Formats: sequence, C-alpha cells, structure tokens
Amino acid sequence: MKRLLLGLVVITIMIFLYIYKSPIMSSGEAIIKAEEILQNPPKEWRNTISYLDLKEIQMDNINVFLYPKNGLLNELTNRKQWEVRIEYNGIEPTVVIDAHTGSLINIYGPMN
Repeated sequence: MKRLLLGLVVITIMIFLYIYKSPIMSSGEAIIKAEEILQNPPKEWRNTISYLDLKEIQMDNINVFLYPKNGLLNELTNRKQWEVRIEYNGIEPTVVIDAHTGSLINIYGPMN
C-alpha cells in the first residue's frame, strides 16, 4: 500500500512539473498566430474585424507582451499569455493568446 501511495505521489509530482515547465510559443509564433486569428476570426467577431495583412505593417507597429495568466491555478502552474497589439490605419486590435497552446483567449480594442 505504501508503494502504491508513493508511486501516486511521484506521478503527481512529475505531472505537475511537466505542466509547470511546459514550452512557451516564441514571440514570432505569437505574431503569426495573431495574424491567422485576425484573418480568420471566430464567428462572433467576423463583423467587427477588417482584413489584416501583416506584410504591409512595419514591425514598429507590432507590440508583443508576455504576461502571467490570472487565477490561482494558473499562477500555481506558471501559465502565461501573449498579448499581440497591432497598430494599422489608426486602429489597434489586441489579440490575447495562450502562450502554451496557442488558443485564442480574447480580442479587444478598436477593430473596425
């Protein structure tokens, strides 16, 4: 019984360490993912986002920030999120992406 309990504790610690140290997307990958999201937005944002081509935008107009995610579990497991802010034509959409999975969290800011 002690071996089983010890084995479960070791497995739990290994899983926690894997989650804690999971790989993070690079800033370049975050910019590419933000472009994909803005070009093919989810259904609820399709009417508010105009087409965006990052090839026309200078790199000075793209800001990328890495922040910790909110919430107790996210803080314990060291989860991060990318915020990609793109300035073009006087508007500034910000795309928030999970830094570990690349999934969309939110889009905010003036978009159209």
